[in-house]
Amino acid sequence: MKHDERRWMLATLLLMAVLLVAGGALLRGFVARTLKADATVHLAFLDLALRDRSRYLASTLQEARERGRWPDDLAAVLTRNHADYNRDIFLQVFEPDGQPVAASANAPEHLALSSVARREGTRSLRWLTEETTDTSGRRWRLVTYPVYLGDPNDPDAQVVGFAQAGLPLPDADRALRRLTGTLVLALAGFGVVLVLVLRGGVRVAAEELRASQHRFIGDAAHELGTPLAVLRGEIDIALRRERTAPEYRVALQSCREEIERLTRLSENLLALASADAKQPLIHPAPCDAVDIVRVIHSRYARVAAEKQVVFEQATPDSLPWHADATAMEQVLGNLVVNAIRHTPAGERVTVRAVRDHAGTHLEVSDTGEGIPPAHLPRLFSRFHRVDKARHRSAGGAGLGLSIVKALVEAHGGQVRVRSELGRGSTFTCTFPPGATPTPS
Repeated sequence: MKHDERRWMLATLLLMAVLLVAGGALLRGFVARTLKADATVHLAFLDLALRDRSRYLASTLQEARERGRWPDDLAAVLTRNHADYNRDIFLQVFEPDGQPVAASANAPEHLALSSVARREGTRSLRWLTEETTDTSGRRWRLVTYPVYLGDPNDPDAQVVGFAQAGLPLPDADRALRRLTGTLVLALAGFGVVLVLVLRGGVRVAAEELRASQHRFIGDAAHELGTPLAVLRGEIDIALRRERTAPEYRVALQSCREEIERLTRLSENLLALASADAKQPLIHPAPCDAVDIVRVIHSRYARVAAEKQVVFEQATPDSLPWHADATAMEQVLGNLVVNAIRHTPAGERVTVRAVRDHAGTHLEVSDTGEGIPPAHLPRLFSRFHRVDKARHRSAGGAGLGLSIVKALVEAHGGQVRVRSELGRGSTFTCTFPPGATPTPS
C-alpha cells in the first residue's frame, strides 16, 4: 500500500473512530436522559401503588390491634395480600420499636425499618416514602404507615406498629452498562467491522429504548390496578360499621369518581402499549356516526350538568359508516371530558358529526378556557399537560389526546385543533372518503 493510501486510510479510520465516539457519547446521553425521565414518571405510579397498599394494610391492622393483638395468621394475610394485588409488592409489619412482626413470602431478608420512618411515623402519624439499598446492592422503594390507636389529631394517639409496602426499582444503570459495553466493542472493530458493530449498537440501543417504554407503559397500567382494588377495599371498610347515610354517600361517591378516573387512565395506557407493540388498535365494522355521538352525549350529560356546562349535540338523522364504534366512543369521550373539564359553568360544549366532500368529521367544540399557542405543537404528545402545576385530581395524566391521535390515525384520519385563549377550542377528527382503517 502506497504511503498516500496508508495516510488516507488512517485518516479515514481516525475520522470514523471520532465520529463513532461522538455518536456513542450522544447516544448514551440520550438513553440516560430517556431512562431518567421514564424513571421519574414511573416512580410516581410506584409511589401511588405503595402508598395505597401500605395505607390499606395499616387501616386493616388498626382494627385488629383495637382488639388487643396482631392476627395469628398475619404472615399468611400479608402473603395473600401481595399475591392478590401485585406479586412484586412485598408487605411487612413491625413493632413500635422496629422489631419485625411478620412479612409476606416475597419480602427481602434483612430489610429493617429505618429509624427515620419510625421517628416520623411516631411523631406525626404520617406515611414516609424512602429509597434504600440492601446488602446485595439492589435498590428498593418503600412506603411506611404507622398503625395507631385513637384520633390522629389527638396528641395522646398511641403508635402500636408500622405497616410497610415495598417494590424493587428498575436497574437503569445495568442497561446503561450494557449499552456502554456494546459501544466499546464497536470501537474495537474499526473499518467495516467498526461500521457493522456501530449499527448493531444503535439497534441494541433502540431495542433498549423500546423495551423501556413498553415496560413503563405496561407497568404503569398494571400498577393502576392496585389503587383501584384498594379503593374497593376502602368501600368495604366504610361498610363494616354503621354510619350515617350522608357519610356513606360521600365516601362511596368519592371512591367511585376516583375509580372511574383511574380506569380511564388504565385503558389509555393499555391502548398505548398495544400501539407500541404494533398490535391492532381497532376492529372496523358497519356502524352509524350519529349513534356514536348520541351514546357519548348520553354518557357525559350528567357530568356536564353537575358542572353547570351546557352540553349539546348536533347531528343529522343518520351517517352510515365503517369504523370501530368502541374506538370512536373513546376518541369522543376523551375530547368531551377535556372540554367539560376546561369549560366554566354557564359556557357550552358541543359534539357534532357531519359529512361533506372532504369526508366524515367528528367535532368537539367548547367556549371554555382555550389553549396557549405555545402548547399546540406538543398537545398530542404523551404525558404533556398544559398546566403542570395543577393538582392531579383536577386533570388527567396527559394521555387522552395521545389516544385520540393514535385511534384516529389507525382509521386513516387526522385530528386538528383550533383554539383561542378565553374563547374556547375545537377538535376536529376528519376521515377522508378514501381513508382505510388499519386492518385487524
